[in-house]
Amino acid sequence: MPDRDAAVSTDSLSYLSQDHATRDSATGFSTEGLGAAQTLVDVLRERAANEPNHMALEFLGDGHSAGEDDQAFTYGQLDRRARAIAAKLRLELEPGDRAMLVYPAGLDFVSAFVGCLYAGVVAVPATHPKPRRPMPRMSRIAEDSGAPVVLTTSRTFEAIDFDQQDEAVRALHWIETDSLGVASDEPLASTHEDFSPTFDDLAFLQYTSGSTSEPKGVMVSHGNLAANLWAIRRSFGIDEALADGAEPNAVFWLPAYHDMGLIGGVLTPLFVGGTSVLMSPAAFLQRPVRWLRAIQKYRATISGAPNFAYEYCVRRISADDRAGLDLGTLRLSFCGAEPVRADTLRDFADAFEPYGFNPRVFYPCYGLAEATLLAAGGEHDQNPTLLSVDRQALGENRVVAPRSEASQELVGCGSAPRHHRLLIVDPKTLRALPEGVVGEILVQGPSVARGYWRREETNDATFRARVPNEPGVWLRTGDLGFLHGGPSNDAALSGAPELFVTGRLKDVIILRGRNHYPQDIEQTAEDAHPAVLPGAAFLVDEETDPRLVVVCQVDRTCEKTEHPRVAREIRSAVVERHGIDPSAVVLIRMATLPITSSGKVQRSLCRERYLAGDLRDVYVMKIEASRPAKADVADMARADMARTAVAGASQLPDSAEAVETWLMAWLVERLDLSETEVYRDRPFAELGVDSVAAVELSAELEEAFGVELSPIVAWNHPTPASLAEYLVSGRHAQEADEPELTLEAASTTAGPDAAATGDAELDSLLAEMENLSPEEAAKLLSGEE
Repeated sequence: MPDRDAAVSTDSLSYLSQDHATRDSATGFSTEGLGAAQTLVDVLRERAANEPNHMALEFLGDGHSAGEDDQAFTYGQLDRRARAIAAKLRLELEPGDRAMLVYPAGLDFVSAFVGCLYAGVVAVPATHPKPRRPMPRMSRIAEDSGAPVVLTTSRTFEAIDFDQQDEAVRALHWIETDSLGVASDEPLASTHEDFSPTFDDLAFLQYTSGSTSEPKGVMVSHGNLAANLWAIRRSFGIDEALADGAEPNAVFWLPAYHDMGLIGGVLTPLFVGGTSVLMSPAAFLQRPVRWLRAIQKYRATISGAPNFAYEYCVRRISADDRAGLDLGTLRLSFCGAEPVRADTLRDFADAFEPYGFNPRVFYPCYGLAEATLLAAGGEHDQNPTLLSVDRQALGENRVVAPRSEASQELVGCGSAPRHHRLLIVDPKTLRALPEGVVGEILVQGPSVARGYWRREETNDATFRARVPNEPGVWLRTGDLGFLHGGPSNDAALSGAPELFVTGRLKDVIILRGRNHYPQDIEQTAEDAHPAVLPGAAFLVDEETDPRLVVVCQVDRTCEKTEHPRVAREIRSAVVERHGIDPSAVVLIRMATLPITSSGKVQRSLCRERYLAGDLRDVYVMKIEASRPAKADVADMARADMARTAVAGASQLPDSAEAVETWLMAWLVERLDLSETEVYRDRPFAELGVDSVAAVELSAELEEAFGVELSPIVAWNHPTPASLAEYLVSGRHAQEADEPELTLEAASTTAGPDAAATGDAELDSLLAEMENLSPEEAAKLLSGEE
């Protein structure tokens, strides 16, 4: 049994009031850097001294109404609780030691985090463990961070089955902060000796979502944190809002152990003297209208969430639930953590503009833990920038206006905050690239973290990259993007070029010399059938024979007998839109797709599980396996007869049926299909005719019939019947100079560019955040009691 602390209380209450001039001075920032700024510790102590009764935090236990799980702290109460925890920590640890924070949704996490800052102890936020199950990620983080102590609640501690844990977890010293007497009149706060951190001191380790076996802790200093909080304050226009008399009140449901929830949802409102109203992810996911009603009730001016949350609101909030909503107090609602879709912004605005939502409050932004949080953001109170680009050129790392229907709409993420810089470089040479060229995104500035904990061999390359002819060192983000124009939907605006994020360097799928972004393929698959939920696209056998694999979650209501058709439609859609024939389409159970705590797909982990056979699949369509290794002898004989009937003719036959026969025979032979799989109205894409096969078909038609055809004729006329009719009609002769369309342009799309995100992403995110089983998550989201 691990070491466990009992309740402790002391005899008196006192807390230190430092002599600061005014509330407005609390976040002073020097244009020379961090010289005149204060740490978050200084700011919170000043708030407690000057405004002890101002409400700092509220937690809605069920997401909307007063209940036994609700909590509320004023700045004075938060300060006292943090001091009590700090005093206890100083009995156990020295400044610079680490302490893990393991809490359910609520305010106990916040008081423990601030308590660590007060004590000079490096906080290590971790996910709340699944009850009575092994905790391999916590074990790895404990080993990597060297944290000897875990702060938690009594309820969490009692729910852990330590017999199932490894030695790293059992050896930890557990402190139940709700048993420290901090809510009584005699807290430990009176014994706390103030610790004043410097900007160079570590504040916390933010472990990034990724491999369980090798977690990486980002070292965020007090200086990094102050710089980023100040950048957020300026970028969000909070000072302008205060000048207009708008209180910086916020409503969030994001998990506090994640950087977006911690810094964006908790620390930013505290830094600017506002009130943050919090609810659990489960409360939002069960009834998303709770988020919007809380915004209305608490007159929030600031909120935000990943892209999927806005899609979820559009789908899940009924007209009856929307009735009476008033979102008119919102001045900024950020959208980040995953690619921002233009359709999402439009759909949400269309749905909620009648209820006071102003589309100009949307704030697409770009951030990452390695830069503390915010790395780029737009102009507040301006419409988001939307940019249409040519899809094929983008695959070649060029940004040009659409030359055909094959366009892609991107959402701008603004520019770097003051005192920070963005740069786009060639990922191989690290040479700076001009505007309009896709490359790796680099970040420079005081928010860039010190590196990964105990990863010095990685830190030089990642956090201290050198760019020819550019001063200073740079953070390599591993993300791809480009800079373009200025932050302009409004002609009056001018400034730095705007960042557009296109994908993740390690996830880019390179086939036949072209770049394909996995999120685009995943969206195409999701659009292919109503039962398809978010998935992952990746390559296997990259070095020898690169092949695409598409993994998709499938809705639990989809019958097993329907799975083969779902897989075929996914394959067909991917071939049509992207010109790639997957080697496998894998359907997996809902809520089993590997994702991060902010909902990002973990493609590398999904690939590992696929190769190891560890995916919880319900149906696998192996394209090679679904075709005969060698065509049936009778099929081959019929194919030869069909080809002989028309081959050698100096001109096309008059009969469309004869051309159809030739085409179907060619498909049987070229794609190793059985004759029963090919019929006159079956789309080429559904059969697996990718871009290479389409060009081959065009060439063989030219050779067989002495005609001149476009290389993409099969995409414009996508079935044997339609292509045969086109050829026999003679229209090909009139259209010898067909427009130079891309393969994507010639395809018929299965649906809109961005469809609503499926329930599975939410199921899986909830399972990750709240540690429910997939069945429990599905039950919660279905609204069952």
